[in-house]
Amino acid sequence: MSEDTIDNESGSGKVFLVLGLMIGAGLGAGGGFYFFGGGSTTDDSEAPVQEKVVQEALIPIPFERIAVPIYAKRGTSRRYIGNFFIDLNANVRGAENQITVKRSMSQLQHSFISAISKADLMREDSPTELDIDKTSKVLKEKAAEVVGVGIVESVTITKSMRIAN
Repeated sequence: MSEDTIDNESGSGKVFLVLGLMIGAGLGAGGGFYFFGGGSTTDDSEAPVQEKVVQEALIPIPFERIAVPIYAKRGTSRRYIGNFFIDLNANVRGAENQITVKRSMSQLQHSFISAISKADLMREDSPTELDIDKTSKVLKEKAAEVVGVGIVESVTITKSMRIAN
């Protein structure tokens, strides 16, 4: 009787061994397909190559105490009533653009003052308050004229202080 039990156990052991080998082979084949992408129908040379473009952080270049005159309009006449003094940053990307702007700082400051004196930078709903967005836009356009398009990314007003006459 002991021989019958041994034969039955060895038969089931062979079945488990074969079953284990088949499961292992299936998992191995599935893992290989997963890692190596066996069934890819697209050609890698046709796929567009996408490079990650890493943009450099903006570098602020400060300009301090630029005067913006305030005029009160009455009819066809204008009367000077004071100044806004603004501090601003010309924001650039990269050291090369930073050097270009720093070399042109006096030229930029002069052109900023010129643009400010020619443009109406006050808010339409409140003519004695500075329009920050309009001022930034005018100064960015002027910076593009002086140092070239694409060098100055933006101009931000960091501080504005009104001083009455």
